[in-house]
Amino acid sequence: MVCRTESQDIVRIMKKEYQVPELSVGTPWHRLALAVCSGAMIGFAFPPSPFYSLGYVGFIPFFLLMGTIRSGWQFLRYSYLMLFVFHLITVYWTAGYTHMKDPWLMASGTAILLVHPLFYWPGMILTWLVRSRLGLLAGLGGFLVFWVSSEYLHSITEFAFPWMALGNSQAYDLYRLQLVEYTSTYGLSALLITFNILGFMLIVHVATGTWGMRSRLSYSLLGVLAILYIAPLLYGKIVMSRFEEKPSRRHLNIGVIQPNIDPWEKWGRGYDDKFVAYEQQLEMLTEKTGELRSQKPDLVVWPETAIPFPILAPRNVSRWSILRARLDSMEVPVFTGLPYTVWYDSLHAPKTANRIFDSNVFYENFNSATLLYPGRDVGVIYRKVILVPFGERIPYAEFLSFLIEPLKWNVGIGMWGIGKDTVVFALPVDTTRVHFSAMICYESVFPDYVRNFVLRGAEFLVIITNDSWWGNTSGAYQHASYASLRAIENRRWIVRAANGGISGFVDPVGRIHEKTSMYTEATITGMIVPSDERTFYVRHGDLFALLCLFCSGLFVILALSTKTKTTEL
Repeated sequence: MVCRTESQDIVRIMKKEYQVPELSVGTPWHRLALAVCSGAMIGFAFPPSPFYSLGYVGFIPFFLLMGTIRSGWQFLRYSYLMLFVFHLITVYWTAGYTHMKDPWLMASGTAILLVHPLFYWPGMILTWLVRSRLGLLAGLGGFLVFWVSSEYLHSITEFAFPWMALGNSQAYDLYRLQLVEYTSTYGLSALLITFNILGFMLIVHVATGTWGMRSRLSYSLLGVLAILYIAPLLYGKIVMSRFEEKPSRRHLNIGVIQPNIDPWEKWGRGYDDKFVAYEQQLEMLTEKTGELRSQKPDLVVWPETAIPFPILAPRNVSRWSILRARLDSMEVPVFTGLPYTVWYDSLHAPKTANRIFDSNVFYENFNSATLLYPGRDVGVIYRKVILVPFGERIPYAEFLSFLIEPLKWNVGIGMWGIGKDTVVFALPVDTTRVHFSAMICYESVFPDYVRNFVLRGAEFLVIITNDSWWGNTSGAYQHASYASLRAIENRRWIVRAANGGISGFVDPVGRIHEKTSMYTEATITGMIVPSDERTFYVRHGDLFALLCLFCSGLFVILALSTKTKTTEL
């Protein structure tokens, strides 16, 4: 009883003291324009657009719309429109419309555009609950914590797709990006939404005459907005200048091969014998690696599935022997992506394993990576843990095995197995060992997953990927830019090797060095510095996101604790 009375007092105070003036928008067409405008501004804040500052104002039209709507269903419809436009601009490339080579790719990409906006609806429903019961200002606060909580929750299941986390839009703003060593992308998302909320309040109060343009409250809010925008910029400049002043330590010389192989021909399309294509690719990779030998690299990195067939399987022992002899003669360690096959008997085979005819032998292929060191046996194999939903694996396939065949992508090896653990590789250098870990493609978008490599002792990180499936569109540029966030979060050098671009070396403050162009054949080398530093984010993880999740629960409890719905704004 006491708790209910206290919560009702809080509600009355919020309504009375901090009420936003009543708003109105003339026609449904005006509301439509606001939703489209908001989605477009948020979408164009993302790479490769240089207009990342749109993220600071992109939600203001949507908040104006939110303040004029009285129906929850109407709010959800306009929310979907805003989110659809956001998706259309940001991830249009997932459907492969630019080349039209793969119907399954087009179908799955179209599904992302149409269906994925619905993943935001739980947060929107809760936003409307708070807005309708506690007023618009509380609804805006709820929107902030619900949005950040949704980003976090959408990164921890097999349906995970954190590609569109709002903080990712700022990947080109390296100065302000330095904040992610404390909060990851979630803190950036919160900063952007907070700025939008305060900007919206200032505009509404001044436009409605509640505050004068030169009033104390207007100046105060302008001051807060200035601090939110300028303080992270100054902090970032200080951090980056300190990085320049750090004394240099032992460097590693790393080579990267960008072979630029057509992603469809890579798997043998257009060849009568696909092994002809495979052998040509290996010939190119070993030749390019040999060219780097004179530079005495400590490691050469090949891209994701650079070896496009399970070369370590017993049936390919002769091909493996030839490649091994070439690499041993070069005396150059190579880190490469490759498919890896695990065999099972009928008692131990997972439900997603493939059966060999009517035998009791089953197998699973894994998108994998390993370190090939001259004169030594193949060591540990890292099997990709986070797979692209539907593209590489049906989410929760062990429970939905009937969908595997109908939804299998018939390019490369469909329906990959899912790895179980992270791996830290030990690279012998002179008399010591340097430890590193690798992310395969999509895994590099997951902050907490990458953080775990550093917790286990990785002194630098590697990203191997094949971003050539979607043509010269936004996808590859977005993926490459997100490496800057992972570098800053962990303060680690990142070596990035992509089949057709973008390859390069990302330093601990997010700058990309020796950056290659898309769809070019390239061989690059760079000096990197291993580190054992542990940032706040490495030590504490997604503490900020969990705090937002906790605040989300408080907002819901507060909204449900009052039975009186309000139409106040």
